[in-house]
Amino acid sequence: MSSEPSHLEVVEQVDERVEARLSGDLDIVTSDGVKRELARLVDAGHTALDLDLSDVGFVDSSGLGVLVAIHRHAASSGGALVLRSVPPQVQRLFEITRLGDLLTVDGD
Repeated sequence: MSSEPSHLEVVEQVDERVEARLSGDLDIVTSDGVKRELARLVDAGHTALDLDLSDVGFVDSSGLGVLVAIHRHAASSGGALVLRSVPPQVQRLFEITRLGDLLTVDGD
């Protein structure tokens, strides 16, 4: 099974807040690039990061690692990562791994 390419689109940037939308798969093939892009946003001062996951089809353990790493990176900069529009299969993964207790998930 091949990975569907991921795409990170910045929807809006206002001061320290940035809203972005991720599409495709967040897996071992795509996770390094996504992590780099999200870390770049935080490093640029956008520490309040809203990430829309509605178009994400698949997440594996390396993808979960990216979300945890960016959550910690934003928090260490005084900000926060908020995940929005999480698909049911990804929400279930958060429940199974108990990452729902660590990550901030907004149910919109």
